[in-house]
Amino acid sequence: MNRAAPEGLSEVTIAAGENVGIHMLLDLKKEKDYWLGTYEPELQAVISDLVKPGQIVYDIGANIGFITLLFTKRIGDQGHVYAFEALPANVSRLIHNIELNALEEWVTIIQAAVQDQSGQAEFLVAPSTGMGKVNGSAGRASVDYEESIQVEGISIDGFIEDTRNLLPDILKIDIEGGEVLALPGMVKLLHAHRPILLIELHGIEAAQVTWDHLKQENYRICRMEPEYPQVDKVQDLNWKSYLVAFPNE
Repeated sequence: MNRAAPEGLSEVTIAAGENVGIHMLLDLKKEKDYWLGTYEPELQAVISDLVKPGQIVYDIGANIGFITLLFTKRIGDQGHVYAFEALPANVSRLIHNIELNALEEWVTIIQAAVQDQSGQAEFLVAPSTGMGKVNGSAGRASVDYEESIQVEGISIDGFIEDTRNLLPDILKIDIEGGEVLALPGMVKLLHAHRPILLIELHGIEAAQVTWDHLKQENYRICRMEPEYPQVDKVQDLNWKSYLVAFPNE
């Protein structure tokens, strides 16, 4: 399939999965899992189960927008998605993909890295994969990244101090180990507003930090699987884990 795929970026229609019919600008040699609708099926299934019409969603680590677009399918005309993405190349394609589907009214793009405080952040970049993370994150070693750039950094608690920004019902985090920096910057939100969290963990350190923060805020930590089986201890988490965190009350 890779040999038959065109070089560079092409506008395509997603062929299957929860995003079937959505239009995206993709590199089919590298991103055919988006095109075929097979990208992170566990996350797609949970979003389809938990996200309801009219809800507000924060997509932290929006990348080029595959999951952002799925959120828009679930929230309907009365909901809204805030898509946070730091890498400029990804932001450019994210904007394009939102415009391709005429969804500008329902998506606000924030070009920033989510961390524990506002201010400049050093962002490690792997251009060959379109991935990156804030320096100081857990997960892959820094030597796996090919360059670094300066980006704007924000905390979620700082972001919601602006009352024009709606509070989330659902918050998704997939930032390559940056959850160790992002979670300390959303303590007020977790304590007061109690959103459901969808989290992709990267690394043992990230698992411990995430566990400690969510347990302190009285969240129930579950696997991103049918019936949402509860995780009883942090040692049960792998280097890479997909989790759903529900507020206990």
